[in-house]
Amino acid sequence: MLWLAWLYLLYLQSGALGFGVNLFPGDSFNHQTITERALLNVTAQVCRALALAEGRDFTFPAQPFTAKSIAKACDAPKSYKFFLPNILFIQSMNAATDLRRLLDARYHCDDELFIEGQKLITDGLLAVKAANKRQNYLTARFNLGGILHTLQDFYSHSNWVELGNKFPNINMIRKNANIGNIAAKTTATCRSCNGDDCNNNILEDIIAGNILTSGYFVVWPLSGNKPKGKKKKKIY
Repeated sequence: MLWLAWLYLLYLQSGALGFGVNLFPGDSFNHQTITERALLNVTAQVCRALALAEGRDFTFPAQPFTAKSIAKACDAPKSYKFFLPNILFIQSMNAATDLRRLLDARYHCDDELFIEGQKLITDGLLAVKAANKRQNYLTARFNLGGILHTLQDFYSHSNWVELGNKFPNINMIRKNANIGNIAAKTTATCRSCNGDDCNNNILEDIIAGNILTSGYFVVWPLSGNKPKGKKKKKIY
């Protein structure tokens, strides 16, 4: 479980912006970049921990990390030819969530469906662990890509960052754990945007009350069912 916490801790430390309304496919590209960075960093941390446990030194390669430099640092340079395709596969499964589940708000933590998103993540974690136990690593990587997409969307599609949080919401990977005070569908959370500029439009009482909210999915130019006082996430 610690490795997944590392993944999204690194995501928060990568300059992520909260409450984003990034439009497809640009959002998918960001997911891929974040996922690659996290996988490389976590692999380096695991290799370092193993080296120290065995009494060996470990030297981090120069930034930016690459699959080849991490494989070499882990004293397994030949593994690069397997490591890189696996990273690319996990990235592609992450991006595929925007294709296969584009209109399902749960997979993107939209419409304030945080509990539903949490369930997808924790159920997915169980699936990854079960696949690993069966040595079905392809299925494990498939599920991991989807988990990371929803987990990343929690931060980019919610106001978690705007609430002043500097660390991950660890309860997003804990089954049925309390992830925070979620706004009711009938509670106004945002003022109207200035055209396409929605910066600083979260209501002050939402910030002061430490209340979680996220954008409501609308397929433009259809009006959708966005409640009054909620932020609109548009797809053109």
